[in-house]
Amino acid sequence: MNNWFKIIYIPVFLLFTLGKSQEKLTIGEKQNVFSKVLNENREIWVHLPKTYNDNTINPAKYPVIYLLDGEINFEYYTGLTDFIARTPYADIPECIVVGIKNTERTRDLTPTKSEKKSPVNPSLTLFADSGGGENFVKFIQEELKPFISKNYRTQNYSVLVGHSFGGLFAINTFLLYPDYFNAYVANDPSLWWDHKVTISRTKDYLEKNKNFPEKKSLYVSQADNEEQQKNWNSDMTQAIEEFKGIIEKNGSLNYKHRFFEGETHGTVSYPGNYEALKFIFKGFRTDIKQLAKNPKLLEEDYKQFSEKMGTNFIPSETYLNVVIKFMKSNGFKDSETYFMNLKDKYYSKK
Repeated sequence: MNNWFKIIYIPVFLLFTLGKSQEKLTIGEKQNVFSKVLNENREIWVHLPKTYNDNTINPAKYPVIYLLDGEINFEYYTGLTDFIARTPYADIPECIVVGIKNTERTRDLTPTKSEKKSPVNPSLTLFADSGGGENFVKFIQEELKPFISKNYRTQNYSVLVGHSFGGLFAINTFLLYPDYFNAYVANDPSLWWDHKVTISRTKDYLEKNKNFPEKKSLYVSQADNEEQQKNWNSDMTQAIEEFKGIIEKNGSLNYKHRFFEGETHGTVSYPGNYEALKFIFKGFRTDIKQLAKNPKLLEEDYKQFSEKMGTNFIPSETYLNVVIKFMKSNGFKDSETYFMNLKDKYYSKK
């Protein structure tokens, strides 16, 4: 379980002369976790923030994003999170990304067993192995999350991200176990599954609880799927729209739905995930120029953001270093002193 080794790399030739040294850029590490719940070995890909191993700053803790269909999404998603977390333009905090690679995708991501005949070959039965979602969420909550917390420096904030069946899984997890994650992302979720059983669960939830839990976020993207309107899967759009109406009528959830014109079921995750991260962490970005005029604004902004998120967030040491450098280079002496004292408050060397 503790065998670590590199998984994905991009060779970069620093010198083009034959015989010169070569350096590798690594975006992730592979972990193998045996699941007693699933009775199988699960391959996990882990991406660490750029500052994670920076020995010039104090060790920090980071929010964790659990990314379903890891073998499809991991490469682009990790670059996306790094890009929008870069200082001084960060829209999100730096995050650890945990990509979960599939073994039996339909089994793990569907909430109920629901077979159906293939629309192109009636002699073929689809989804015969479906209905294992309950075990899969148990694996994530009881085995994977403790493993990640034990081996990495994690903050008490987590996000679950899924697409298609993964989006279906994310919404079902939100309905059945809303406290397992702080935020949920469902890209073009397969809410048509099993006669729209998840929509029925949504109605049942609201009848019993009246409102959704506080300080939780749910983002749903919807693809145009123009080519799908003519085939057997056209009920995808109808189900997502029905779910949207139920959620928006309630109004108690930090919820956003976005329709992406021109995107298909297979492409919508990329723009959806970018917008979802900015939606979930809205309020994280601060204006460095405004801080020069009002240094106290930084702590006020973080206090307000933390209250919204339900978890305590503080300015990263990396960001404070950028702010201090900005104040010094622009001659804001009082503000420079203020932020140096703030850095000592949060990150004093022991």
